[in-house]
Amino acid sequence: MKSYFADVAGFYLSAVLGIFCFPPFGFWPLAYFALVPFLFAAVHVDGKRARRHGYAAGFVFFGGLLYWIGLNSGAPVWLAWTSAFAVVAILATVWSVSAWAVSRIHARHGAVWSVALFVALYVFLEVFWGTGELGFPWAIWALSQSRFLPAIQMVELGDVYGLSLWVLSVNALLFLVLTSRRHWLSVSLFLLVLLSVPLYGVVRLWSLDRGPRLDVAAVQVNTPVDDKWDGTSEAILDCYVAATRPLADSNIELVVWPETATPVPLRFRDWARRRLQHLSDSSGLAIVTGATDYAGEAQRGMAPYNAAFYVRPDEPELQASAKVHLVPFGERIPGQRLFPFLGKVRLGQAEFMPAREVEVFDRHGAIPPFACLICFEVLFPDVAADMVTHGALLLANITEDGWYGRSSEQSQHLELTRLRAVAVRRSIVRAANLGYPAIILPTGEIASRLNLDQAGIVQCSVPLESGITPAARCSRLWLPFYSCALLALVGALYLKARRA
Repeated sequence: MKSYFADVAGFYLSAVLGIFCFPPFGFWPLAYFALVPFLFAAVHVDGKRARRHGYAAGFVFFGGLLYWIGLNSGAPVWLAWTSAFAVVAILATVWSVSAWAVSRIHARHGAVWSVALFVALYVFLEVFWGTGELGFPWAIWALSQSRFLPAIQMVELGDVYGLSLWVLSVNALLFLVLTSRRHWLSVSLFLLVLLSVPLYGVVRLWSLDRGPRLDVAAVQVNTPVDDKWDGTSEAILDCYVAATRPLADSNIELVVWPETATPVPLRFRDWARRRLQHLSDSSGLAIVTGATDYAGEAQRGMAPYNAAFYVRPDEPELQASAKVHLVPFGERIPGQRLFPFLGKVRLGQAEFMPAREVEVFDRHGAIPPFACLICFEVLFPDVAADMVTHGALLLANITEDGWYGRSSEQSQHLELTRLRAVAVRRSIVRAANLGYPAIILPTGEIASRLNLDQAGIVQCSVPLESGITPAARCSRLWLPFYSCALLALVGALYLKARRA
């Protein structure tokens, strides 16, 4: 086995295998050995070569997963591809640093210590690059398992990073099986770790309480992105009204439209408010729609919020919530709290104002308190966790996936939403213009969905859960937890070296 991967080819083989683990391919069993060639290569080359080829292979891996950033039609072509290159170049350091660490530690302390450091370091880097204003926790190893329903149930315990930890640990233990002299011990440990997570998931799927139910729907009319901003707002709104009216005679209580489905500052456009309110009053449907908003700080600074509005039958007062975590460089230049002058830099971004905290919409009739995740907010553990700890029994997710054409972004985004549903154990009603509208259950199961670029309606009766998961309670602890774990391991290695 050593001879196959004893040179740098193992790095690139792992990169290719890794790409096929992730959506849209989704060959999730590959994830259990995809990084084994990487480890074989790392332990058989010196630190310099490991660092260099690890970086190149990491560039292949992350480039294959995130190439679609360069297709962003909402930014100038030069900026879109510069952004894609920058993101991939930064994330490739995860592979470079990991390869270098494995090479150095294996040479000094052996296989067990090297793979232990590999797992701890890689998970720490996933958490690190997924935290803060610049955070982008997209190409994480947890995503490779999104279609394996039993395995993803453990996300309620350790969030997505716990699932990544499991995948990386399985790879590390398989490597030890193939290299260890204590074969029976390494095989036993490998099988125990490999099977424990799916078995936990099977038990949870069997025992999970589904709770009371609510009839919900998501409406999609597939407005081309260029038409949304170059066409007339009245015509777009009329399309959504016409598509929603057939639901008036159904049992549906809540209807969700996509991000900026109403491409106007709704609070200040009386004609749009009246039309939405009339639809809600006449149909008896409560409606969530994406729109821009000016209120509070945004109104004073003339920078809009990317917002969601909640329109209720016979309730003329609008409720609104705004996006807390904005897309860096796409919706806002990061760092403005420390350096306000960055707000004057124009790189083609929308330049929205971030909301200070999440909002939970009030109970209305049969509709419980719920909250709305906007676009890639589903990636961040703390945003959804704040919503459920503030009383949300249901989540909506509104997004505009049309910026990236027909690419793997759409399927990856949908699968990441499934993981978030499990992490907080809430049903999610997903409206995604030019993407995959879907209704996702607290188990991560997709109860109903449309195909890519398919206009229509998805509807379902969804369970309303009220419990708070361990992952939701610990949503802000992952960076300090994995930092401490890595520091503890490095400290143990230092002490071991001192005693030698």
